[in-house]
Amino acid sequence: MKDGPVPISQALEAVIRDLGDGKARNAALISRTWSKAAGENSVRHAKPVDIKEGVLIVHVDSSGWLHKLTMDKIRILSQINRDLGEGSVRDIKLKIGEI
Repeated sequence: MKDGPVPISQALEAVIRDLGDGKARNAALISRTWSKAAGENSVRHAKPVDIKEGVLIVHVDSSGWLHKLTMDKIRILSQINRDLGEGSVRDIKLKIGEI
């Protein structure tokens, strides 16, 4: 992916392409719900990067956003599972990383 801002759809497509192992289908669905669940402002500061054993790994760009999303994690997880089906994602792991 190039440096600088990119459309969220392009970033999510790259994540989905890199997942493999049958996880791409779930990742595509989660990517489509991430913006809705996390909120429009959040998608500028956080992006899903992987799914491992039902845990959605999300990179955030600062400690402030890490804290905010940690406080909203239960609500976001609930929304994702409401949209995708209960138990689709069992947890969200937030960490500072490249977005």
